[in-house]
Amino acid sequence: MPLLKIDSIKDKKYYLGHISRLKKRAISGKISKEEIIELLLSYVIKGKDVKFQAKEIYKKSKGNFREVFKVVENENISGIGKETKLFFYLIKNFTEILNQEKFIKRKYKISIQDDVINYFKNLYNNNDKEVVYILFLDAKNKIIANKKISEGTLTQSLLYPREIIKEAIKESALSLIVVHNHPSGNPEPSENDKKITKKLIFALKEMDINLLDHIIIGTEDKGYFSFYENGLIDRYKLDYNKVTEMSNL
Repeated sequence: MPLLKIDSIKDKKYYLGHISRLKKRAISGKISKEEIIELLLSYVIKGKDVKFQAKEIYKKSKGNFREVFKVVENENISGIGKETKLFFYLIKNFTEILNQEKFIKRKYKISIQDDVINYFKNLYNNNDKEVVYILFLDAKNKIIANKKISEGTLTQSLLYPREIIKEAIKESALSLIVVHNHPSGNPEPSENDKKITKKLIFALKEMDINLLDHIIIGTEDKGYFSFYENGLIDRYKLDYNKVTEMSNL
């Protein structure tokens, strides 16, 4: 369905009046999700009726605002061109940066962990690949950077200690936190997750870098898994100490 051009003065007045009413409802907090999308579209697709496009985006995203960006980017909706895709891409990135700033340059503790987990839940939403991020921390346990390290398949992420150590040195980090997702939605660690985490702890210890935690993000209803909270980080560090003590005999 093509965009409806507003040719007549009457139609133009109605359109402008409609957008004005949407803005007033937005300010008063009485605007619907579908109308929010319509109002956003009006800023980039000017002088045209965008109600149809807003309805299509809302329908295809099933009312989930996290899905809106994916729908705009990937779905073939009449009237949605490069400028509109860029506009929504910028909104998405602005939101991600805003959420990231809640924990960047702040000391890592329980309250910050909640912000970290919420940030990554949004980031990983409906991702069909395992993606690994690293949070780098300084000597005072302040988070100084957040970087994507690797992106793998549905069943296996690529996590190389050498690459992580290189990035840690570049960031002058003394501690780090690994965060990755399970596309299946179940955050329980696989045997491979455990093996890689233990291997990483051993490698980092040799460089005097501390692994504080490895967090696996699942779906909202299944939450997350923390290697630290479940005692695995301390267990692996104890194993490292035993190995080094044996080698010193």
